[in-house]
Amino acid sequence: MTKRSIGTHFDAPSALADVIKHFYCIQTDLNFERTPQNLSPSLEIMLIFNFGVPLPLSFGNGAFQEHETRKVVMLGPLRKMLHYEVLPETDIIVITFNHNGFYRLFNIPAEQMETEKIYDPDQLLGIAGFDALWNALAGMPTTEDRIGLLIAHGHAFIKAPEKESIPLLAGFEDSNIDFAKPSKAIAADANLSERMVQMRFKKYMGFSTKELTRLLRFKQVIEFIQKQEDEVDWLTLVAQFGYHDQSHLIKDFRYYLATTPRKFVQEFLGKTFCVSRARA
Repeated sequence: MTKRSIGTHFDAPSALADVIKHFYCIQTDLNFERTPQNLSPSLEIMLIFNFGVPLPLSFGNGAFQEHETRKVVMLGPLRKMLHYEVLPETDIIVITFNHNGFYRLFNIPAEQMETEKIYDPDQLLGIAGFDALWNALAGMPTTEDRIGLLIAHGHAFIKAPEKESIPLLAGFEDSNIDFAKPSKAIAADANLSERMVQMRFKKYMGFSTKELTRLLRFKQVIEFIQKQEDEVDWLTLVAQFGYHDQSHLIKDFRYYLATTPRKFVQEFLGKTFCVSRARA
């Protein structure tokens, strides 16, 4: 039921895999048919290099052309559905960061990144390096050459994870963690207070464990719906995923996707709705 991706994914090399989730590239020609896309929330931070036409985008139920990507922009953690259009002569590279990858590259607390805001990374960091990097990338003949230069920059600027972040990442990756009470589970394993776990989660990743838990459940709901061949039994879904009632489920759909469950199935599913690619 999922629409095939328009772009191409490039995995990060092993030395950067803990920092960069993947590179996503879209290139279209003059005859490409204008295509709207909708990206599900992921709590991920993204860096976008645009070498083609400005692309209109918006968050949640905002106006579709509320923002435009020009040259280099940064956004996230992605808490609302991202709407964008792929146009004729689109030429972009999107870098999606893993866990605390944003912090390890830029040394800025991720909690400073505001939801539904588009940043100029040079202004955010107080430098002029990204404009120069964009110029270098724009002059390269192939996408592979551009990816190679971005990887080289990643190697040059990546920092080792801070000691305080390691217990969080270990808990993050633990498939047996009790996500009903994630702070408590991670705190017990790391010998930390729950308050300290929450503070460090926000610093390194930009969100709380409560946010993570809510989104993980919602992603499971979406995956469940995508696998259904017949009409969705909403009452069964509510019970299976621990929602109080249908109103509780609808609240999550409105929060993340600015729509209702039934409208999601009718208007988005299998058409222009994309879920962020899982880590390789």
